[in-house]
Amino acid sequence: MLRLAVQGPLGKGDVVEKSQLSVSSAVAGEDGYVEFWPAGTLARGQFSCTACGNRVSVQQVLPRCMVCGERLWERG
Repeated sequence: MLRLAVQGPLGKGDVVEKSQLSVSSAVAGEDGYVEFWPAGTLARGQFSCTACGNRVSVQQVLPRCMVCGERLWERG
């Protein structure tokens, strides 16, 4: 499975340049499903930002990414 991420914040209708795109692979379970966790969710463990790959260790609530501001995380 490949994931396409955009570097930097975007607004509705913004134009994306090739230099803002990055592609990475996501490891899925046997069923091919990758679970994403939004900022503000109660969670515990290691998570990776879906946009920039920044890793955090969380004990209570998932924050926004401190590097890029993204709000989606996946277990990592």
